[in-house]
Amino acid sequence: MARWTARSSSTPVAFASISPIRSRPAHSARRSIWSRATGILTPGETARLAETARQQPRAADDALAQVLSLREALYGIFSARAAGLPAPAPDLHTVNKAIGKAMTRAGLSPSAAGGFQWAWPDAPIGVDRVSWWVARSAAELLTSADLTSVRECAGYDCGRLFVDGTKNRSRRWCAMASCGNRAKGRRHYERRKTAG
Repeated sequence: MARWTARSSSTPVAFASISPIRSRPAHSARRSIWSRATGILTPGETARLAETARQQPRAADDALAQVLSLREALYGIFSARAAGLPAPAPDLHTVNKAIGKAMTRAGLSPSAAGGFQWAWPDAPIGVDRVSWWVARSAAELLTSADLTSVRECAGYDCGRLFVDGTKNRSRRWCAMASCGNRAKGRRHYERRKTAG
């Protein structure tokens, strides 16, 4: 499986970061930091990508627009899936286009475990490398049995998506520490207000 979908608890790291448009990265530097934090890029790749972005600002801006468009399309598809609705055709078109572009450059490379992994061994570290990992990882999730476990957070005004890895598939919030606690606090307040 791609580096991007390494599991943290029961939620793939980067999948947890797919949230509505209001929290998306604002520029290439933040995209590089996010890519490094989620394991999409190694520290060396991050440095090379940042240097390439400095040298080619227009290409970097175009790549950022593409990755944001891909992110919004993925949100549309996964959100629809979580609600039991069909994928919006324009979003599916955007994702298919990104997957096609990514896979034309894909190949196998040796993995640390002694096997092989999907990578882009012969492609230079270009400013669009991040979208390749995102597209490839999304394709894996969209075609896996885990797709039936995709949920949208029930927290008020949240909208984050996650993969429910609980045994009974009853997880409701993206994170208990934030949305879950706020919901419980609201219920407690309403009970006290009604009783008092």
